[in-house]
Amino acid sequence: MSDMVITLAHFCDKHGPRALLGTQCAEDGDALLLPDYPTEAFCASCSMHFPGGDTCTRSMRTRLNSMDYVSTNYPAIRYQLLSTVIRHMFSEETMTYDCAPLTFFDQSKGLNLVMGFKLPDADARGDERRYAILLTIDSRDQVASMEILSKHWEFITNSFKRVIDHIKQKRETEVRRNAKNYSGQFTPMVGTYLKGNKSKVPQNLVQLTHDDLLFVRLHKWNTFMLHQLNSLE
Repeated sequence: MSDMVITLAHFCDKHGPRALLGTQCAEDGDALLLPDYPTEAFCASCSMHFPGGDTCTRSMRTRLNSMDYVSTNYPAIRYQLLSTVIRHMFSEETMTYDCAPLTFFDQSKGLNLVMGFKLPDADARGDERRYAILLTIDSRDQVASMEILSKHWEFITNSFKRVIDHIKQKRETEVRRNAKNYSGQFTPMVGTYLKGNKSKVPQNLVQLTHDDLLFVRLHKWNTFMLHQLNSLE
């Protein structure tokens, strides 16, 4: 089942639909790595971040049972497929942001299971940032793909929900922390004035959740899910 990929996607205010982190598996993980790509096309809100701030650290790899599980901001093999899927789900599908699962299939995009969610952020358009986590089965065999999805529906959706709940809880904690730190520093009138006139600052999930290890955790979660799906199959 190396034709499967789990992706965390974001609708960036500046760059539109983007993959934040895509996790794939293969017997040879080197084939999934792209050591260099145009990072100027990514801003803070649509980039991943690993601890230490090393811009050269663009991927993580875990080896389990002769398979390499690789997470990267720019999934080399399936980047074009995922870009098409992500643009489609944000722009054309009636995706909600309440973690309700959505599925869609065609011959070019394969079978996709998507769960959308949003996070509050005063620096984003509309004071919120929109995200989605999705499983893509890169196959033209709709019947076989649907069998996989239906057989493991509870495992996949519950796993996605746990990931989303963790991210949302971290964001809620950070919002409360910021509110406590800034309470009483501005009058309501001055605070409103500054908020309405300041420049929008892109922030990635590490900043929004105050969790420097968030993308490491996402890699581990995605690896666990793909490994379990491989084992169950």
